[in-house]
Amino acid sequence: MRSLKDIRKSSGLSQKELAKKIGVTQQQYSRYEVGINKITLEMYLKILNTCGYKVKLEKK
Repeated sequence: MRSLKDIRKSSGLSQKELAKKIGVTQQQYSRYEVGINKITLEMYLKILNTCGYKVKLEKK
């Protein structure tokens, strides 16, 4: 699994730019990246979507 930092960097966004797009402060987003604050699944999916990733769920 890729880190939030890798996902953000691959989209060419700064922490500040991505934070603005997902509706949080840069400080809050930074805490997600370094693991200080836990991230909800909803927020994780929002970040992925904003960075251009698709999530596909499959049943085993």
